Amino acid sequence: MAQVVWSEYTQSWDSSDESQAAWPILSLATGSNSELIYTGDTSGRLTTYTLGDYGEPLQRHTSFVCARAPIRQLHSIPSPNATDLVLVQTDDMIQVRTGGGRKVFGKSTILNEAFTASSVCPDGSEAYVVTSAGAGTILNLNAGGSVVKRINMEASTVKMCFYDKMLVSATAQGMLNCRDIRAQTYNTVVQSVAAFDSAVSDMVCADNEIFVCGSMTDPSNAYKVVADSKVKVFDMRKLAEPTSVIDLGEDVIPVKLWFAKNSLWVCHDSGYVESRMRGVSGTDEKWQTLGSGYAEPALSDYAYASAFCVAPSGSVALIADTDGILHVWGEEEPHKQPQISESGNMPDIFANDSDTHIGVDFDDESISLSAISLGPVNEQLLSGMYDGHLYDVGRPVNFVDPNTTGHLRQMDNVGYMFNPRSGKRNQQVFGRGWRNRWREGVQNGQDDAELTMGRSKFLSQQQRQRDHPSRHGSPRPDSTQPGARGSSSPALQSAALASAMGSANTSAAAAAAADMSTATASAAAAATATGAASSESQISGGKAAPPKQLQRMRIEYSRFGVEDFDFSLYNSTKHSGLEGDIVNSYANALLQMLFYCAEFRAVALSHCATDCSEKSCLSCQLGFLFRMLETASGVSCNATQLLHVLADRPEAAALALLEDENGNPANGASYVVLIQRLLRFVLEQASAECAPLTFDRNRIVEQTIGFTQHVRTTCPQCRGTQTRSSHAFAADMDPPYGTSGLATLLAGGSVSVRRAEMMRSGKRIGIHDLIAQSLSKCETTRAWCAECRKFQLLQTEKHMVSAPEGYLAFNFPVVDSMSSGANNSSSLGVAASTGTSTAVTASASASAAGGGMDAGGQISSPWQLSLPTEFRLVIREPTKASASSSYPGSSISNPRVQVLPAKNEEKQEDSEENDGLETGACSTFNLVAVVSGIRDTPRGAEHLVVHVRDPSTPGGWLLFNDFLVQPVSEDRVVGLFDWWRVPSLAIYANSDRVSLTQSIDTVTRQFPYKISTRILTMPKSILDRPSSHRRGNNAGNKAASRVARSVNKRNEAIPLTKAEAELLESGRFRCAFDAEFVVLETAKMEVFSDGTQELHKPPIHTLARLSVIRANGGHLHGMPFIDDYVAITRPIADLATQYSGIHAGDLEIGSSPYKLSTMKEAYKKLRLLVDSRCTIIGHGLKHDFRICNIYVPPELQRDTMVLFQTPEFIRPIALRFLYWFFYRKTIQSSEHSSVEDAQATLKVFESYMKTIDDDPNHSVDSVLD
Repeated sequence: MAQVVWSEYTQSWDSSDESQAAWPILSLATGSNSELIYTGDTSGRLTTYTLGDYGEPLQRHTSFVCARAPIRQLHSIPSPNATDLVLVQTDDMIQVRTGGGRKVFGKSTILNEAFTASSVCPDGSEAYVVTSAGAGTILNLNAGGSVVKRINMEASTVKMCFYDKMLVSATAQGMLNCRDIRAQTYNTVVQSVAAFDSAVSDMVCADNEIFVCGSMTDPSNAYKVVADSKVKVFDMRKLAEPTSVIDLGEDVIPVKLWFAKNSLWVCHDSGYVESRMRGVSGTDEKWQTLGSGYAEPALSDYAYASAFCVAPSGSVALIADTDGILHVWGEEEPHKQPQISESGNMPDIFANDSDTHIGVDFDDESISLSAISLGPVNEQLLSGMYDGHLYDVGRPVNFVDPNTTGHLRQMDNVGYMFNPRSGKRNQQVFGRGWRNRWREGVQNGQDDAELTMGRSKFLSQQQRQRDHPSRHGSPRPDSTQPGARGSSSPALQSAALASAMGSANTSAAAAAAADMSTATASAAAAATATGAASSESQISGGKAAPPKQLQRMRIEYSRFGVEDFDFSLYNSTKHSGLEGDIVNSYANALLQMLFYCAEFRAVALSHCATDCSEKSCLSCQLGFLFRMLETASGVSCNATQLLHVLADRPEAAALALLEDENGNPANGASYVVLIQRLLRFVLEQASAECAPLTFDRNRIVEQTIGFTQHVRTTCPQCRGTQTRSSHAFAADMDPPYGTSGLATLLAGGSVSVRRAEMMRSGKRIGIHDLIAQSLSKCETTRAWCAECRKFQLLQTEKHMVSAPEGYLAFNFPVVDSMSSGANNSSSLGVAASTGTSTAVTASASASAAGGGMDAGGQISSPWQLSLPTEFRLVIREPTKASASSSYPGSSISNPRVQVLPAKNEEKQEDSEENDGLETGACSTFNLVAVVSGIRDTPRGAEHLVVHVRDPSTPGGWLLFNDFLVQPVSEDRVVGLFDWWRVPSLAIYANSDRVSLTQSIDTVTRQFPYKISTRILTMPKSILDRPSSHRRGNNAGNKAASRVARSVNKRNEAIPLTKAEAELLESGRFRCAFDAEFVVLETAKMEVFSDGTQELHKPPIHTLARLSVIRANGGHLHGMPFIDDYVAITRPIADLATQYSGIHAGDLEIGSSPYKLSTMKEAYKKLRLLVDSRCTIIGHGLKHDFRICNIYVPPELQRDTMVLFQTPEFIRPIALRFLYWFFYRKTIQSSEHSSVEDAQATLKVFESYMKTIDDDPNHSVDSVLD
């Protein structure tokens, strides 16, 4: 048969606005009696088209929404009266529509039983449908869809086909079942065969043959399903074995099949279409001959074929992709329009269906009134219009374009701005973008458009908008994109800054725009005032929602994973945030707070550079994290390794510091309480781990954070006393009102004497008194008395001995206020830092505490105070009066703590009164950070944020909400007036830290942060020796050590020489890097019935093998000097042997055939290379470095995946292809090896550099050419 040249006749991109994306097309069909093309999309819209001239867009005939669910399948129904009918299958309904769009009848299914497959018999008299529960139904199409018979089908049926009295069904388990419709019952399966060991993708029947494609189980991984590149052919009369297997080639994924004109048509996922002709019968080459038709549409980089069909004439092929584009291919015959149907009749231009009359049962409430047919008319109807005269009326505008707020002007409390004319006045186009925003919960305040300034959150979508501006709207220039680093628009920057501050005072924005022009500064001030006004109107009535920047930040995932999420939209500063999609990531707020304590950060950095042999050392992980935050310069980071080490510590589990498998706090505790426990645990562990840094008895961490207190316990019955000294890392603060204390004592808690006195007097306690009480406490506690040998109400005195040299932390109690009037009693719950909760009724103190409703009816915070940004701490010897007021038996001399306001804050009379009190040592403390809980947000439960003083800006503050980082005003930090904000931690720093600085300098001089190159020249691991060898040096242990060393294989690494180590320290070292990973937790995805998938949570990987090879020339060029197999004690979900080369037992201590290393040892080597400014060559470095949890500056990376990307071709090129292209050799044929991949990457990079050096004018395209 002569080969006929095919070409693309036209294509259609049906959207009511070019700036809106079209809905993906899921089903296609052609008219049986007319030249109509039917399309069904995911929005439930059925559209018909007709062909125009060559190259012209398709002409829309009709378009209407026939369902609220995606249209899964379309079937053209043969009709004897030359009227087109089409069967429409959605998840919840079966309809029959005419070519003009009129509904003939409809059948719906019951709740939770969606229709999964449908088919129409060749003569068009009956239709067969089946639900997800396996309920099959035969409908009489000539009798208004009446039910002929009900049959039991397979519950997992995904495809049905009718041919020659046989009903064939395909299931999600890969089974083919044949039923004879001539039998008494359809329930009996005549023949059955397992075509695939997984789901069937598509199936067609013709000439007593069944053509089927599907998926199979991965031979290397029994838990993974991959697409089969073969199409199997079965004889319907004997399903034992396939009569022929059509091999389409390697890496080909067939997704759709069609049979027309004695040819089998196969559509690949890439959109490529080929036809196969019948060959010699009875041979394996029966369907191996290529047919005369083919199509090769140009799909976008991120689209794939979603629907396919071939016209009955066999001269037109229709391919639809997920971008909503319909490609029409046909035989290339000049000046001739392809014919779709056999008759070639053109449809009526006004879609008149008056020739078809179907009766309507008015007693059936399930039948819509739209089923009533319209009588014959002799004039044109309003609905009979061309597509050029039709448009969607849209929806009311709910959003203001963020680009226009920068041009806002305010006059007489009215804001004015120019009309961008991007749409119709007071309307918004009913497009896909609007649907997505509606579906994501914009009405509930969950959209991030205010934070991202309207930009897409995905890098791939941003690239598509730049490459196809006509489809996605013209992108803004990079220099004017709000929220992006390096933005040169001062007005938008200052407006975003003021919006983040959330203050009605425009002076903050004016100060931030001090170096801007007058015009832009005034524009920013106007935008700030308007934003403040809208914020006030938002919270004017009822319960105010937290600002967007304080709500929970969620990472959205595209099909490219978390690497596609643009974190820079949420951070335009040089300070890096931490991602919050990791278990136990509630600790991000605490880690950020500790990072900005400069002295503690220096101690952690010094410790992580030492030869610490503890594989689960928290201080080492803190040092590694702090180093990454130092060098990231605003790039989002994550604390994966540190949180894994924290989860592996048994003490953390015993103290209930870990989240459960659902990401909720253990034992139902509040995050506000949990972060306080975690602070104490981390500082206690760091104090013990960093103790070797100091040679005296004073621990450097205790000297940095916390204070020494004197504790005296007295029993009022036996007069017995006990005294001791202890170190407190944080002081527990009391609530601002008193309690009766009875319920607390009965629960075994403690009651402050001073607080009880305040309760009786009904007086509110000031913030300075609360701080003083937390540092000098007198409590009554129900505890065991050793002298009386029973429980007694013991009196305990705790007094600070001396002012701390470094930082002073305070724990806030959890205080909840219930809605009640100011004059009514309020039920107030007080939870101490231990997590116990007591309910206290305090009618007198409710009004004083500010709980319940304020005068305006707004729910307010029970604190109703502002934290002091600075206070003075005075510790003086007690007077005789104070000594006599002590508890009975208290004869020791205890210092007295006095907390005074800053000198610039106190009044003159208070200053004269306090002059006599400042007789002791006075120290000034400044507020450094505040950790707060944000609760009852539209995005979910409680989460934590931290406000930190900006060290680079005097008087500036930063908000860290996971990966969101924004500057805020000081008023928003210190004010505790919002009901949704629960203070948890506050840390103050001594303004005079000279003594502490000297101690830190001594530590950093003796233990500077400089990782020694000995870990590369003389590598060793604590796992090299058996555990028994570390207990002693007897002969038996030494023999066991020698046996263990002889059993272990020698890894491929050759340590660095002394000359190479010197080259590394000089910063001129180059290397090639590759790593292999295993899966700890598989991805959580939702798969829909049409095969589309939605990623809910990406898989969690961890480092399994790290390989780094030399790239500096010499006789060792290309040889590895790091080849570490990492021991993993956590459960592994998938070894991914085909891609990682890791087999079972390779990473287990004691059974591995390799010399294992700890995760910390492997990470430390990689950290050394980055700190030494080593140039790293690799393929896909962004993904690898992210899993390794390390930040590498872009100037040190040489990524071959990026080098071979161009604006016209952004799809990544595989390393296997690049290596074959340059050297005509194949790698990764069976399993991946990180050493082999690193060597291949180095050779590809050298070939690229050689080509560019030979001719600098060469581009990437010329290199590939």
